[in-house]
Amino acid sequence: MEPFDRPFRTPLNATRAFESAARLLSFTRAAQELGVTQGAVSRQVATLENHLGQKLFRRVGRTIELTYAGEHYATDIRDALARIEAASARLMRRPEDAVLTVGVTTVASRWLIGKLADFQHTHRALSIHLRVLETPEGLHGSGIDIAVLGDAAESPSLQSLEIGHENMVPVCSPDGPVPATPDALTDATLLHLASHSDAWPRWFAAAGLRGADNIAGPVFEDAAMAVEAAIQGQGVAIAPVLAVEQAIQSGRLIAPFDLRVPSGRRYYLTWPKAKDRLQKVRLFRDFLLAVDGA
Repeated sequence: MEPFDRPFRTPLNATRAFESAARLLSFTRAAQELGVTQGAVSRQVATLENHLGQKLFRRVGRTIELTYAGEHYATDIRDALARIEAASARLMRRPEDAVLTVGVTTVASRWLIGKLADFQHTHRALSIHLRVLETPEGLHGSGIDIAVLGDAAESPSLQSLEIGHENMVPVCSPDGPVPATPDALTDATLLHLASHSDAWPRWFAAAGLRGADNIAGPVFEDAAMAVEAAIQGQGVAIAPVLAVEQAIQSGRLIAPFDLRVPSGRRYYLTWPKAKDRLQKVRLFRDFLLAVDGA
């Protein structure tokens, strides 16, 4: 008898429980995700191991980890389950299949919003919902499909891909005093970011200026506040390119110098591995990978 002539024997409920536990590396968290008890997940996994004749997990102290067989099986069934979900969504025409929820940091949101028009023009049937998200941990149980973040994910259930590094650039209002040379900055009011306390010294060093490392000025906890102060003509801010790109394009800010310095920070595209095969996630991921970085 051919394989597809036989009744489908693999216990699908047990497979789903295993996928969740493998992704989260926790029976307790898998139980919470599935809305069942921890004991139910444990029994489902045991049922699947008996069916396959293979151990899928090993206990290490109070934690669990996948066996070699478990790692390969998790990868294979994750793809299969994603295809089942996609097929069901197409058949049922679920509204969520036409909605992509994107998490983004406050700084990166200004850059991303400017890019969304191009994406929406190409994919008119897909609606984008943006939500502020600052850390990869916030992806768990959030309903967010994919995110642009400043930190790589460390969770085994998440996938991260570096998409660019953060550059800093001086900006000011076109209506205020515009420094003509880097030396003129020594007489300007400099706006500082608390999160990038070494940005101005790094920029001055890159510009070849010495003795300007200790220039004082207002310090802002949030990049948005520093950018708004620059727009209002209160001084020259040094800010991430992603935070000022749209303001520069709209003419509210100008960058008097081309020199940019790396801050040492990077940007990552991060998404749950369980959503890796969803078409909407792939489309958005491919779009951002084709866009110039920071």
